[in-house]
Amino acid sequence: MRPGKPLTFATFPNSLYFGLPRNPVSALVIFWRFVQPTIKKLSGIKTGWEAKLLKVKSHSELKSNGKIEIYIWGTLNLNDGIYEFHQTSGNLNSGNLINLAQTNALAILPVGKTLIVPGEETLVLQIG
Repeated sequence: MRPGKPLTFATFPNSLYFGLPRNPVSALVIFWRFVQPTIKKLSGIKTGWEAKLLKVKSHSELKSNGKIEIYIWGTLNLNDGIYEFHQTSGNLNSGNLINLAQTNALAILPVGKTLIVPGEETLVLQIG
């Protein structure tokens, strides 16, 4: 997945280990997608620990090479009762925390999907 590699996960007697990438955006994406739900579940939360995944309409054109799962950061807005995803503009590399500061959602482009056109539905990970 990108951003978010490399990720290491291991189990030990009585503990779990997550090795996060060193790029700040990659580390946050891994944390939101995998670590936070794990911590919530292990802390005893019965429901609501799962990552918040929504199917929403994209307001932006989203592109990927289709080779790996891609997470594109942006904002989730409610417009006339319908959620829309807007891609953040500017530099979207995994070392850029400034553009990530306004993010409240990550659009997910699965392996094999190279384009989502405006108006098309996509899966979004709600964060924050």
